Amino acid sequence: MKNLLIILCSFLSITTVFAQHEHHHQPSNAEKKTESAMPEGMKMPGDSAGTMKHDHSKMMMQKPVDEKMVSTLPLSRPFAEKFVKPTGKRVEYDIYVSEQEVNFTGKTIKSVTLNGGIPGPTLQFTEGDIAVIRVHNQLNTETSIHWHGILLPNRQDGVSYLNTPPILAGTTHTFEFPIVQSGTYWYHSHTAFQEQRGVYGSIAIQPQKVNHPVDKDLVLVLSDWTNENPDNVLRNLKRRNEWYSIRKNNIQSLDRILKNKALGAYLKQSSTRMPPMDISDIAYDAFLINGKKTDKIEDLKPGEKVRLRVINASASTYFHVTYAGNPMTLIAADGVDVQPVKTTHRLMGMAETYDFLITIPENDSYEFRATAQDGSGFASVFLGKGNNVPTSKIPAPDLYRMTKAMSNMDMKHMDMNEHEGHQMSMTHEPAAPVNHSMNHGLDSLNNSDYGILKSTEAIVFPKDRKVQTIPLKLTGDMRRYIWGFNGKPMSVEDKIKIRRGEVVRFTLINTTMMYHPIHLHGHFFRVLNGQGEYSPLKHTISLAPMETQTIEFLADDEKDWMFHCHLLYHMDSGMARVVSYEGDEPDPDMAENHHKHLKTMNDNKLFFWGTANIGVTSNYLNLTLSNNKNAFIIGGDANWKGDYEFDIDYERYLSQYFRVFGGLDAGNELFLRKSEIGVDNNVRIIRPVIGFRYLLPFLIDSEVKLDAKGNVRFQLSGQQRLTRKLGLELEYQWLIQGYTRVHVGLDYVLTKNTSLFTNYDTRYNTFGGGLSFKF
Repeated sequence: MKNLLIILCSFLSITTVFAQHEHHHQPSNAEKKTESAMPEGMKMPGDSAGTMKHDHSKMMMQKPVDEKMVSTLPLSRPFAEKFVKPTGKRVEYDIYVSEQEVNFTGKTIKSVTLNGGIPGPTLQFTEGDIAVIRVHNQLNTETSIHWHGILLPNRQDGVSYLNTPPILAGTTHTFEFPIVQSGTYWYHSHTAFQEQRGVYGSIAIQPQKVNHPVDKDLVLVLSDWTNENPDNVLRNLKRRNEWYSIRKNNIQSLDRILKNKALGAYLKQSSTRMPPMDISDIAYDAFLINGKKTDKIEDLKPGEKVRLRVINASASTYFHVTYAGNPMTLIAADGVDVQPVKTTHRLMGMAETYDFLITIPENDSYEFRATAQDGSGFASVFLGKGNNVPTSKIPAPDLYRMTKAMSNMDMKHMDMNEHEGHQMSMTHEPAAPVNHSMNHGLDSLNNSDYGILKSTEAIVFPKDRKVQTIPLKLTGDMRRYIWGFNGKPMSVEDKIKIRRGEVVRFTLINTTMMYHPIHLHGHFFRVLNGQGEYSPLKHTISLAPMETQTIEFLADDEKDWMFHCHLLYHMDSGMARVVSYEGDEPDPDMAENHHKHLKTMNDNKLFFWGTANIGVTSNYLNLTLSNNKNAFIIGGDANWKGDYEFDIDYERYLSQYFRVFGGLDAGNELFLRKSEIGVDNNVRIIRPVIGFRYLLPFLIDSEVKLDAKGNVRFQLSGQQRLTRKLGLELEYQWLIQGYTRVHVGLDYVLTKNTSLFTNYDTRYNTFGGGLSFKF
């Protein structure tokens, strides 16, 4: 009887599998999506370009997890695998990465597309599916794809050389992993600046149990666009070219500081060597929703309930999102359901996703708008038929008011003690929220307000788990555009060691004057926002200037995972680490090239730039080759009488503010002739020099130089924007027992790389002027 029952059950199982296979399987077609895993009516960017097919797969292997924990939330990958029910379907896509011409601004340029478009196709799954994604690299350089927010095996994460092999030119890489969660996510390149150039797309995963029934789903992918080569963008940031702030009209000049009665605040700020705060580093040419600056979606019926899956896929833009038919109901953050909350506005950091419920109006078409946080532009889409009804405009941030507010903050909590970076362990106890947010003094719109997010169910980590507490300062040198954690870029210190089986708690302390969205690969963390056991799960958290947030997660996975600022140019300039499980080794085929991921970063890359002033009475040239610790500098000037000075220096940074140098000075200037009694003024001298340079409070550069003859020269210099385009430059030199020299200059910015200049120099006792070129 027992054998008969076994045979009968086996026959029924085979019959069921065959029936399902016949129903779902369709032939592969690289240009056609054969079956949608999403409900009817779902609208996705790039739908027509996707490729998908279904087949059966084996049941997912489930790793043992803590039996004391029960939750439907994706607390960790092993935990999620335990509770997800496999669908038995393989959902397959083909993604083609290629270079094509695009035009978003009226100017046609070559960029990188996915299946011929920007953004790439939406990948649609159901929780419990097996994802099979083939990425075909048709570029002449390597590429990569990271599955942002997805809990998956380490090998599938998509960071070249760290956990996934790079996808070399002309090759195809197949990703395969189980879908153990639901929600709104996205994917993007983790190679160079390909994300900025268009390598990104959306992921929509339906739950097996629907908590929020809707009539339609809309995926809205927000992004920023520049016609400029991103490599040149970073070079401009490295050289302190202020053009982007000037172009956006966000430059904080002296006339505006005085007009806004903020001089005291700026003096207090600069006394700590901190430059003016900036909301955004870059001036973009366009902002896009689903690849368009403006759009209208009319196939929505009045009264329909619509789920908006909003993804900030921009490289370096925070967006204010608003809807004319306020309020929206926020139901999910970073793919994970939260308790529904009404909201009229949300500030979205890069890489964050939010889901909102709206109802389509009867006779109008309401605007959904994404406004750049710095006020430099927006993208919008109108939803529904009828007359367009615009949403309310978001005002540009008041940088002066924000600076004054922060100048009055208590900075004591920002100071790390002698145990900075020290890791501590203890038995897990519920953590008190650590959120020293200064948003009460800032513009109320310009904070992420995580306090409104509340988990749909209690999350209680086992009390017998040890807690590893790691304080991390977010640090940056805006003058040289070097970013990092605890004062070190990734090329200097790349790993944060964690222990499997513990609770890891990061205390994130933003000591900079910029916003930073911080993302952890392969894990969800709790944001300790004052909601206790109902603290929400996220994979990306935004920190405002001078803000502290605490997050914690279960260290239940393996190997190495990226942890970084998702402002692309900050990450590439050093604000990144590898969260590494102690005792784990990389896969054998990855071990040889495991540390090449450091070489893909730009924080230690050499950058070259130069300035040439060509004009009346004097000319000036400066050439610089620099990385985060070293600089080679060639500089000199000459007048029409034949007097000149020419310097060649090697400079080494010993700290953010202090550097030493050595090199050669040449020419017939007084500094070089001072000890040559009786020597004709026209004699050219070449002499070795050494010295040091130090950044003083109020952002004043100082220099002490000693030559081989014992001459010592002191120098002070500084710059200040007087108006949006007019700048002042001052320099003072004193040669001991010799001379004093004063140089006063003005420059008026014309374009990104050209300006007019005029100056007076006591060396020549004459005025000069001309045209300045940056290259």
